[in-house]
Order: sequence, then structure tokens, then C-alpha cells
Amino acid sequence: EAGGDAGWRAMADEIAELALAKFIDPASGGLREYYDGDWNPAPGLAGRIIEPGHQFEWAWLLLRWSRLADRQDAAAAALRMIEIGDGPGVDPVRGVAVFSLLDDMSVHEDVARLWAQTERIKAGVLAAKVTGDPRWWDTAAGGAEGLLKYFDTPVKGLWRDKLLADGTFVDEAAPASSFYHIVCAILELDQALADGAYGSGQA
Repeated sequence: EAGGDAGWRAMADEIAELALAKFIDPASGGLREYYDGDWNPAPGLAGRIIEPGHQFEWAWLLLRWSRLADRQDAAAAALRMIEIGDGPGVDPVRGVAVFSLLDDMSVHEDVARLWAQTERIKAGVLAAKVTGDPRWWDTAAGGAEGLLKYFDTPVKGLWRDKLLADGTFVDEAAPASSFYHIVCAILELDQALADGAYGSGQA
């Protein structure tokens, strides 16, 4: 998208095809986290882990690639990953995406990281733009509502990173890497506003 260079496009195609062929579990539609040297699921428990944040992040990437490559199968896979992230991947009590699930969609780690909330926003916004289906704005709005919890800090301009199951945050320094995720979510929302895709009647 940025430069139009054929080499980068070929690399993007290779990565996207690898995701569709190996990363995504054909049974559940969820993107796994751990693999062996041949890109097969890692043995044991590790091979069953999927992270809601990465369902959103990879869905956002595959939706972008599906438009470049005219690949509806990639778009369908992306939307399924968003459904997983936004369904069993979200704790209904806290309203945030948890860190990890198992491939049976049970919760594996219930701590909720900030970055997963930003990826929920990005995926929801782009899915709404690509499909024209307003239900995906609810995904984006849920991500935004969850994200705001992380900004309730004694020092304005900082953020929390890990929300525990009991509703409290881990008391630690704010990771600088979160800023990248926050900015990218803002940019995705800003672009939707600029395109007129995010109407006044939306969430």
C-alpha cells in the first residue's frame, strides 16, 4: 500500500497465504500462537492457545490484504477471527478482551492487556468499512469503551497495561510499546471519520 513495490507485495502475499494455510485453525477459525519448525501447531497445551488481541490484529491485516489481492476467503477468515475475539475473547463483566483462550474457546489467561483493546477498535472499524455492516461498529465501540479504563491513572497522559480478573490493574510502569497501539487505533478511527464511514448514528 505504501510504496507499490512488487517485492513488498510478494512478501505480503507470502505471509497472508501462510496465515491462511497454517496459522488459522480450520476447525475453529482461530489463529494459533505457537508452532513447530514446520508451522504445525506446537505439541501440547501451547499449540491450543489463541490470543483475542491477535485475532483482531491479524483480522485487520488480512482485511487490508484481501482488498489488495481481491481475496474474499481472506476477508471471511478475518471476520471469523473478529467474531472469536469479540465473542469468547471478551470478558462480559469487565468488557475487555482477555489475553488468551484455548482452541475450545475457554479462557486460558484472564488478564486483559491494553494492546488487545486497541486492536479490537482497529478490527471493528475496518470490518465495518469493508463490509458496510454496522454491527462491526459495536466491536469498535466495545474496544474503545474498554480502552478508556486503561487511561484512568493518577498521572494524566499515562496508561495502565494489565487489568486483572478482579477489576484491578497491575501497579507497574506504563510500557512505551502501548503508545504505538494507541496511535494506530486513533488513526483507524480518524480515517473512518475522514472517509465518512463513521456516521453520527453509529456507536
